[in-house]
Amino acid sequence: MGSCAYHWGRANKRRVATGLETRYSCCMGDLQSEGCCLASTHVSDNLNPDNYTGFVSTLPPNPGTSSHHAVYALDCEMCYTTGGSELTRVTVVDHDSRVVYESFVQPHNQILDYNTRFSGITEEQLEDVTTTLRDVQAALLTLFSSSTVLVGHSLESDFRALKLIHHTVVDTSVLFPHKMGPPYKRALRNLASEHLKKIIQNDGDSCCPRHDLNF
Repeated sequence: MGSCAYHWGRANKRRVATGLETRYSCCMGDLQSEGCCLASTHVSDNLNPDNYTGFVSTLPPNPGTSSHHAVYALDCEMCYTTGGSELTRVTVVDHDSRVVYESFVQPHNQILDYNTRFSGITEEQLEDVTTTLRDVQAALLTLFSSSTVLVGHSLESDFRALKLIHHTVVDTSVLFPHKMGPPYKRALRNLASEHLKKIIQNDGDSCCPRHDLNF
């Protein structure tokens, strides 16, 4: 694989005196500009058919118990591997913002890009990690039932990384849709700024799951 010059920012349209122009948020370069960042390999967001295996589904709660009728916020971080996007960290907090489960995760395939700019995950953090996706699934199936309400932003990405099937959700990307409609989505930091007057991330800052979940 050869090196890759790319723009890490979004291509945003804005109105100027001559009409509309599109520039990357990372460096304000236009669509014809050379990438402002250099990586040692190319990565892809394309779904790998092999990644459709290994999914698990939350189970109905045990009769007479109430522990699974809970509300949790969920956030995952991912990296790019030879097998596509894979889980590197999962964080779950309860309604009091207490962390009830958090773990780094060792991807199954070789890591190509830790996605540190956005995930905050570094090579050093995963160096001695032995927790696998299967370990995480087992822990979450003990914590969640099909009646558990999971709150998050673009939860389909988290569920895909966890290979978890769950239907009882509150997704802020759906509650606060983009004015242009799908597939566009509003950024979580913009929702926090607009509705809560809080700054949770600046453009390009690495993610802090506990901070995002407390929003």
